[in-house]
Amino acid sequence: MDNISNAQSEGEPIWVARLVPDGREGNKVFARSLRPGEVDTGEVVHVEAGQELVIRAGRLSIDSNEVDAHSPVGMGGYAPVANTIWTMHQFMGEQLGYYLFIFALARRLDAAHQSWSEAMKDRNAAIGQDGINQRYAMFSALATAEIAVVALYRASTMAVTLIEKHCGDLCLPDELRRVQPALKEMRDAFEHIDERAEGKVGMNQRVDLSALSIFHQPDFIGSAILRYKERVLDFDQDFLAALLACRKLVLDSLDSRVRQRAER
Repeated sequence: MDNISNAQSEGEPIWVARLVPDGREGNKVFARSLRPGEVDTGEVVHVEAGQELVIRAGRLSIDSNEVDAHSPVGMGGYAPVANTIWTMHQFMGEQLGYYLFIFALARRLDAAHQSWSEAMKDRNAAIGQDGINQRYAMFSALATAEIAVVALYRASTMAVTLIEKHCGDLCLPDELRRVQPALKEMRDAFEHIDERAEGKVGMNQRVDLSALSIFHQPDFIGSAILRYKERVLDFDQDFLAALLACRKLVLDSLDSRVRQRAER
């Protein structure tokens, strides 16, 4: 984090806040941020030579939605969320626990989306191909789809922990809950694909020839469906919906955290 912080301080600011006048006292010029819902009149803070700009305690509010609005929206409507969390972490000053945990969760989500985007692009490219060219695109799509499944499954387990340890007033989104069983089994199969190649499943390495189904994805190019045994995962619709819902959960948890701190 120190390297990130140093590099950021030498480049663009991590966040820009709109400041408005908040009074004067001698050579001190007081300023504050806009309050939630306050109309911005356009009034600016004037600080002349020899005067000191002061923001009093409690007069600078940080709106995660305002910070998040700068995140560029990517494929499927998902915008990277790790920078939003990191920015809030810098202001809140918590070194261990909640903020670093959701920062790790945010990074898994961003990784899942990046891999999902690459897989969908390769899948779309494969649709217009045939023969060996289609297979090249298909295997490229499956390679990144595997990584996306692994990353989103990790994010889903972290989302459960987030609620249990830090945000008991929140619930796991239905979109994420629905895909968790398929994510878990497919994640296990992809992570241990060498064992599945021998038909081995589980800690006891029992032989189950249905484990070989992880290698057969006849519906992925045509309909974006991933299959493993009896599990079916719509990689286009359901995967994306779970990803977006988990992202919203992360941002909702920031609001929950602020409420908890205010009640202390």
